[in-house]
Amino acid sequence: MNFTEYSAILRAFEDGVFTSIHDNYDDICHAQDQLIAELTSKGAVIKGWKVVDDSGVFIISPIFDFQVFENHGTQLPKSELSGIEVEVCYQCSVPILASDIEYSVKSSEPLVAIEVLRPKINDSSYPSCDFYYNYGILVSSQPITGDFSLNSGQRYDYSTSTPDFFEQKKKVLLKGVQECVRRGYVDDFFFMTGSLNGLIGTDICSGKNDVIASGSTLISVDVI
Repeated sequence: MNFTEYSAILRAFEDGVFTSIHDNYDDICHAQDQLIAELTSKGAVIKGWKVVDDSGVFIISPIFDFQVFENHGTQLPKSELSGIEVEVCYQCSVPILASDIEYSVKSSEPLVAIEVLRPKINDSSYPSCDFYYNYGILVSSQPITGDFSLNSGQRYDYSTSTPDFFEQKKKVLLKGVQECVRRGYVDDFFFMTGSLNGLIGTDICSGKNDVIASGSTLISVDVI
């Protein structure tokens, strides 16, 4: 599957009126599961999840194999993007049994990712973490152990030195893994745990974008 095929399926789902969040959480889960089943039946494979836990609103949404880009050497068309976001994410094995969740979460190491966003496919969808928003993602292959930065037209510095930085992110990871176990999505996934500074628009991120930690370039992507 490619992004064009994916977009066509999303536009047709529920006659194009599907919204990514409802008052009833079970309703959105049921609709998501239906859409995931349709996409996977046509060859898409879930590689990760974006998880948002913001002011009492919990959202989890899949990221598929065709949305995962190489973390070095990728070129993306500026005309199709609205910008990028820097995230902390975790690679985590989702167990079959709920009793094994704590061990899986505890064993996961933090990675850094760049989420690539595009204008929404469906204007009525929720403005965060849903099928209709994400274009793709680049995930570091090496874990982060301390502070890191993004050079993207201007420099952004991210501090992990606050005592509970990773602990707070792991709380979001825990909720994502719990939800995957509850709904039967068992595999090795990455989990994005929320944007660190919001959208960096294409006016800033055009050109070369590098995530650097401990003197090493973990992610490098060109927006052209």
